[in-house]
Amino acid sequence: MKKHLGWISVALIIVSFAQLFLLDVNGFWGTNILIIGLTSALVTALFSTRGVGKFIALFLLSGYLIFFVVGVFIMIGF
Repeated sequence: MKKHLGWISVALIIVSFAQLFLLDVNGFWGTNILIIGLTSALVTALFSTRGVGKFIALFLLSGYLIFFVVGVFIMIGF
């Protein structure tokens, strides 16, 4: 079961972003859906064994983290 957790985390990332873009949620609930989805994807990726799914999940999560940091820097004018 642990070898499939990487693919489950990739699915969680896709579902959390699909909910943000397809459903009409924004503000508080949209942020909570995104944070909970990405946190659960990170936890499942960390518990999975080595494999392609784990690599893809951690690659996507690190990309989203870089975009977040760049967005914060742009927002504060740094």
